[in-house]
Amino acid sequence: MKVELRDPNIIMKLSRLGSFHQSKLSFLRSFLNEFKDWDFKRDLFDLDKEGFGVAVYSFQKKDRIYSLVCFANKIFDDERSDRVIATKWDAAFTLFDGVPKKKDIERLKNEVPKQEVGRLSYKELTLSRANKSIRVFNHVVESLSNGKQPNLDLLKKVGYLYRTTAVYGSGKFGLADRFRIKNRDEINGPFRLEMMLVYLVRQFTFDQVNHVAKNKNPKKAIKLDPKICKNLGIGNSTGLGMAPFIVNHPTLLNNWILCREQALKKIREIKKGEFKRK
Repeated sequence: MKVELRDPNIIMKLSRLGSFHQSKLSFLRSFLNEFKDWDFKRDLFDLDKEGFGVAVYSFQKKDRIYSLVCFANKIFDDERSDRVIATKWDAAFTLFDGVPKKKDIERLKNEVPKQEVGRLSYKELTLSRANKSIRVFNHVVESLSNGKQPNLDLLKKVGYLYRTTAVYGSGKFGLADRFRIKNRDEINGPFRLEMMLVYLVRQFTFDQVNHVAKNKNPKKAIKLDPKICKNLGIGNSTGLGMAPFIVNHPTLLNNWILCREQALKKIREIKKGEFKRK
């Protein structure tokens, strides 16, 4: 039975595109499938009592190692802005190719917090910065330091402790160009390294809030419940590049959707009894 492709005038409506279900090929699911069995470690956690300092997280499989380098900075409330023109953030991050040495961390400490004004090297793969949700972060610290879990209703309304204001890659500001790493099997899928940075930043936010609470009240403080952590993510306060990207890349968007529609077409054309589960 021959089945025609569905009408693009219907399929390409924003209301339908926005309601697509994930599949095994979706970038988030493929990302989780790839990195679920890697070895994750916290290699450095040099924060002061208020949670400011340097942290390094690594993940490894066989001979391949990547590391997230975090710089938590003290800024004043009036310096905190989610606008792309901001110059200071609560934390700045880079994903390092391999294990950073002491001299690498010193170099990055001078460049990563500057973000667009700084300059990275081919050893850095992605770059990001993030701001706290002050209301939520302080509430969680206060609750944990007093030996109780935070208010779930507040956490549900916000959904995160930190929100990113940009995640850069592919050669920007001196980062490694894509051609240097494109043949690595683990990052053949889309947004793998960007998602890994955000995933590890999420872990850093949990470690930091626990650390600050513990130092505020060492005798009484408890850690954030892992079940609560599972329901918290990382916010995103800006997506300015996404809209013009779609507008400026109509062929790419067409090809993404066409692949999906062609797969559905072939499935619908399978005759009853032809498909046998292997």
